[in-house]
Amino acid sequence: MFEKYDLTKTIDDAMFAESLPPLKARLSVLQRTLRDRDIPVIIVIEGWNAAGLTMSTKEIIQALDPRGFTLHATDNPTDEERARPFMWRFWVKTPEKGRIAIFARSWYSRALAEKLSRVGWKKSLKDEIISINNFERQLSDSGGIIIKFFLHISKDEQKMRLMERERNPLTAWLVTPRIWDFHYHYDTYLPIIDEFIENTDTDYAPWHIIEATDRKYTILKVYSYLVKTLEKKAASKSEEQSRKGKLKSTTSFPKNPVQRRSSPVSSHSKEECQNMLDNLQIEMLELHYLLFKRKIPFIIVYEGWDAAGKGGNITRLARHMNPLGYDVLPVAAPNDYEKQHHYLWRFISHFPKAGHFGIFDRSWYGRVLVERVEGLCSEPEWQRAYQEINEMEQDYVKSSGGGIVKFWLEIDKDEQLKRFKQREEDPLKQYKITEEDWRNREQWDLYDLAVDEMLARTNTRYAPWIVIESDDKWYARVKTLKNVIRYAGELL
Repeated sequence: MFEKYDLTKTIDDAMFAESLPPLKARLSVLQRTLRDRDIPVIIVIEGWNAAGLTMSTKEIIQALDPRGFTLHATDNPTDEERARPFMWRFWVKTPEKGRIAIFARSWYSRALAEKLSRVGWKKSLKDEIISINNFERQLSDSGGIIIKFFLHISKDEQKMRLMERERNPLTAWLVTPRIWDFHYHYDTYLPIIDEFIENTDTDYAPWHIIEATDRKYTILKVYSYLVKTLEKKAASKSEEQSRKGKLKSTTSFPKNPVQRRSSPVSSHSKEECQNMLDNLQIEMLELHYLLFKRKIPFIIVYEGWDAAGKGGNITRLARHMNPLGYDVLPVAAPNDYEKQHHYLWRFISHFPKAGHFGIFDRSWYGRVLVERVEGLCSEPEWQRAYQEINEMEQDYVKSSGGGIVKFWLEIDKDEQLKRFKQREEDPLKQYKITEEDWRNREQWDLYDLAVDEMLARTNTRYAPWIVIESDDKWYARVKTLKNVIRYAGELL
């Protein structure tokens, strides 16, 4: 890929002075247009050390309203970032609608730097390519624009620039032994980077290779690509918005592999269940400490019918766990700020760090349940979500070394009505019943279909669904705890 680029290209001063001002002016106008259309933009600037990344970044932001962009200078991960999956640090920095995020180095540099130093780096890098492509496709599918630049210079040009920096007392600190080491291995890294770029050069997030020997040529080409790409993408995104909600999916889903029943096959008395819970909770505490010690994270997802007993179930699960090692995250409708991001953003932001548990009381599956049934997203959006969710969960498990288990709490429709009435009559439980609960009940059949499809499409080996028969609350609590212990224990 690199061999076809001419690194001797230059541009004269007159052409540069004539061409740059109108491009800057146009970029400024495009920023406002994209803001008004609520289109987020990600600009990635990568390249060889000393190729001009800082200079190019500085030039770009001169044409932008500083209130509308955020610059991220990506360096070594912090302790917090090291305790999270690889892509977490970038997901949390994705821009909201109408804003621009500029990454001066990004997931690409970090993937190379962090993976090449490990044993088995080829397999590891291949996995990161899949994660990166999924990440960029999901952002693009949700309306984002991604523009990626790689500033390319020769090994000799790099050596000359590094030596110039070393001679200048003001810039000598920028040239570290690690940078020289990378330079000495330029010829080794060249084909690796070439393959990395080729495998992440997609229609939705294409690479632009910039011949960066001449400063003026570099700046002009970066601006030209930015303006051309944003104009084209803005026009296409506008057309997509006009079709939004009109597209229909004809995709059928497979026969449900997860059997749903609300009544347990075998029953135990309340006292028997309580005794079992006491023993299981002690076992859970010991397991929690082992996972914490080995820095293994674990996600537990609770979904289910209203009044199925999620709250009581979570209470028994966490009763003896160390409160410093887990978070319970009750999920409600997204607020205005969360709506400005990709729908997965608010969940990924709260994924547990190494050694911790994240317990989600409802989750990202709202996309294919309540948002689907209530018409809060278009059919193409919720149809697309099954693949996005599966990719996200798989990436989390592979990248973090942790696990995910998902519970669907099933109850009978008559049992739900019984519990609704009990809540209305009990002053201590009236806060649990709302008009929305009654309205959701009227759409039971629509939710029932949505649950079947959700379970069918997202029951995977790495993030399985477990149906909890919840007509009997005490049985449900025992079964849930047993399965958490089982799946979490397999990680040790």
